[in-house]
Amino acid sequence: MIQEITFKSGENTLCGTLYTPDTSGKHPAMAFLVGSGAESGSEGDAWGFKMWVTLAEHCAARGIAVLLFDKPGLGKSTGDWSKQTFDDRADDGLAAIQYLKSLPQIDNNNTGLIGHSQGGWITQLAASRSAEVSFIITLAGPYISVYDQIMMDRSGHLSIENASKLKTALTMISIKSQLHLAKIAAVLGYRHPITYIMDFDPADILPDITCPVLALFGEKDVLCHPEPSIAAINKHLLPDQTTYKIFTDCNHLFWKCETGSTKEFYKLQKEFHPDFLNTISNWITAREK
Repeated sequence: MIQEITFKSGENTLCGTLYTPDTSGKHPAMAFLVGSGAESGSEGDAWGFKMWVTLAEHCAARGIAVLLFDKPGLGKSTGDWSKQTFDDRADDGLAAIQYLKSLPQIDNNNTGLIGHSQGGWITQLAASRSAEVSFIITLAGPYISVYDQIMMDRSGHLSIENASKLKTALTMISIKSQLHLAKIAAVLGYRHPITYIMDFDPADILPDITCPVLALFGEKDVLCHPEPSIAAINKHLLPDQTTYKIFTDCNHLFWKCETGSTKEFYKLQKEFHPDFLNTISNWITAREK
């Protein structure tokens, strides 16, 4: 079953789509948190491939409810996503959890959050703040600081491009300078969206996560290299509650790729790795046994 829904988060009304199984009984559920920027949570369209609708339909067919919703100011949602801090986004995620738990067909003891990219950070923060989150799933979600992720992203793309040492050094200095200037501009009243989130470091909150965690990564993901995040996972999260997996030859969107660069997205086959969706649904349903 697919239905359009709304729920409140603070002063904002958030709108989205709820995918629920056709079978009777109470079902596990999760609310989806999208990545950075003006990305639609209701679709997750990437070059014509509606990624998160595909995920929601797959899970609903396997007995799992999924809520996709738009950030404040996108679609029919009210508010302004560009002025949100990570705490604000975590509030939205927790409000989505409360909405799901208000539904008679949802299993309140198996209701969690799933997030892609920046949304992965938000699942971590929400879970660290509330025991209402039964589990979290991060898809190419970093477990390192925002600053480190920005620098890793840029240096990774420069490496793929075989940039000279001089170009690499100058580019990295330029990025550091831009981030520093953004902070100064914010003090003067001119705030770029990055300044609302730039100081976030999950190392401060990861030890507070006690729910089960599934972390999925693409081997060639330039935006979120698996190794630094897996190191942080092994350092900060409970080993008996945490599962992670790396998908071979996959990029930030879990598509098969050549280099992992965002510049090649347009020419790739727009489909998830064959094991991607089943890894998610199988992990959730296994929690019911």
